[in-house]
Amino acid sequence: MGNRPYTWTQGEESHRYDDIINLPHYVSPTRPRMGMLERAAQFSPFDALTGYDESIDETARRTDERAPLSEQQLAALDEALTRLEALCREAARARFTGEGERLPRVTLTWFVPDELLHRGSGKSGGTYFTRQFAIRRVDRAAGTLCVLEAERAQGEQKIALADIESIIIE
Repeated sequence: MGNRPYTWTQGEESHRYDDIINLPHYVSPTRPRMGMLERAAQFSPFDALTGYDESIDETARRTDERAPLSEQQLAALDEALTRLEALCREAARARFTGEGERLPRVTLTWFVPDELLHRGSGKSGGTYFTRQFAIRRVDRAAGTLCVLEAERAQGEQKIALADIESIIIE
């Protein structure tokens, strides 16, 4: 039957549109022809509730709660920081004497609160990260550890001493 709009009346065919069915397709002389993607976009679903998908994703995103450190863990961290301070002093001394700087390498685990990672999320908790770093210096006065990340050339970063959970010196 093809594209013809047939209607049946008492068993007989009606050819109501036979006079226009074979006319050429109209092409506007002033407007450019719409591409297939733009044409398809007219019929694609739209997001009636703007931001709803992002809200669902944010609700489903998991966060960790910061675990309090025991006295033993705090003592081990303090000991590791003291040892790192000595190693950083030796590295600085070696750099100034021309022996070449050999920064101490560590594997560091620290907590980053969620409001720093996802601004405006309003969720409690955060995320624990574990990465390897070269330590530039321990700044107890400012309460930071100045690190250089080996895998990424991002320059010096500062990690708050209060957020550090463990330090493994390599």
